[in-house]
Amino acid sequence: MKDLRVLFVYNSKGIDARTLLVTTQGRSLMNKGVHIDYYDICSKNVFGYIKHVKHLKNYIKRGQYDIVHSKFGFSAFTSTLAGAKPHVVSLMGSDYKLERASLYISKLFARFFWDVTIAKSPLMYNALKGQNTVMIPNGIDFSRFKHIDREIARKRVDFSSSAHVLWVSDPERKEKNFDLAREGFANLNTNDVELTVVNNVELDKVPFYYYAADVLLVTSKWEGSPNVVKEAMACSLPIVSTDVGDITNITEGTTGCYIVESDPESIAMAIDTALSFGKRTNGRDKVRNLDVDNISDQMIEIYLKLVDK
Repeated sequence: MKDLRVLFVYNSKGIDARTLLVTTQGRSLMNKGVHIDYYDICSKNVFGYIKHVKHLKNYIKRGQYDIVHSKFGFSAFTSTLAGAKPHVVSLMGSDYKLERASLYISKLFARFFWDVTIAKSPLMYNALKGQNTVMIPNGIDFSRFKHIDREIARKRVDFSSSAHVLWVSDPERKEKNFDLAREGFANLNTNDVELTVVNNVELDKVPFYYYAADVLLVTSKWEGSPNVVKEAMACSLPIVSTDVGDITNITEGTTGCYIVESDPESIAMAIDTALSFGKRTNGRDKVRNLDVDNISDQMIEIYLKLVDK
């Protein structure tokens, strides 16, 4: 394989989980012989993206990269203005709501400026409908989610004897819709259940939460290809989720996973059902194809086609 130098451009916004998502893919690619560098815009406002254009342009020129791969849509606009070529763009979903304005702009850039656009879900793929658009979900590192004994996990995260429903995200992020989680939880018929928010915890501790919990709850208004669902699947944790992103496709055929309407009563009924299920799922086997190394093979195929043009 030709030696490839690839620059990942992304915006962590200072959130470790976003950086982990990017570096997990990077490590897998490096293990396959691809040279990966990272450029973190690390900004929480639009001015930060604009401010980085000139610096990123010089960074790309000095690095002599074969490919610039932008993660998250707004980072891609910065890379485009910086003259990135060839340019691969992954629209992740968390920062890409399929509203008319953002969809129009993304279609425009995908058609005229981006060499390959990677959509993370069928909804995003069908909305873009470009000849250079492919659908590749995010991969997960299975080595992070090896089996942990339930009692060991519960002690590690200091869980009580109650059943625990996990909600994994920042409650301040409006698209994650924590209000719906609270309202649904308030309608539960099952007693002795706690809603546990996992946010800003040590990354090495996250698998312990999955193995200690009884159900993962996702109440998002929109998603791309959320890794939290894949991680829960890799830990065989039952899931209750709204029908967003590619969650329905990922959980299809998995016992103990329930896709519901975005209303409190439906959420509560599904949580009750998932708690009554009372065991681990067959989810780990169902997401084996999403191993990050398999995703890396697909990425390399895209890179090589662009370099060989």
